[in-house]
Amino acid sequence: MSLAAAGAVLKLIEQKAIYKNLNGTGDKLRASLADIITDKKLPYSVGGTASMFKLFFGKKPKNYTEALQCNKEAYYQFFQRMLKNGVFLPPSQFETNFLSTAHSEEDIEKTVEAYRIST
Repeated sequence: MSLAAAGAVLKLIEQKAIYKNLNGTGDKLRASLADIITDKKLPYSVGGTASMFKLFFGKKPKNYTEALQCNKEAYYQFFQRMLKNGVFLPPSQFETNFLSTAHSEEDIEKTVEAYRIST
């Protein structure tokens, strides 16, 4: 019975293109954040794949050693500003952000606007 239920869930996910839509939302969000960085000429970068995203306070790191070189104090200040603008991010610069199907288009727009205000 549990295998039948699992199969039904997988079929539903495939039919409704849930992951395709979710990953597309991640692509759009990362592009919007990259546009903000470009428009403001900030020394930051955006990383991530599929429904994951991350803002780096420095050039996009290729490894852990480079990630350690990102500006931790700038991230802390950014984190605080994002909280004030209603968006909770991971408190550590070394964690990533995840989208889910619970996030609405309005949530994404609010996040982008909070990034714009907070950077």
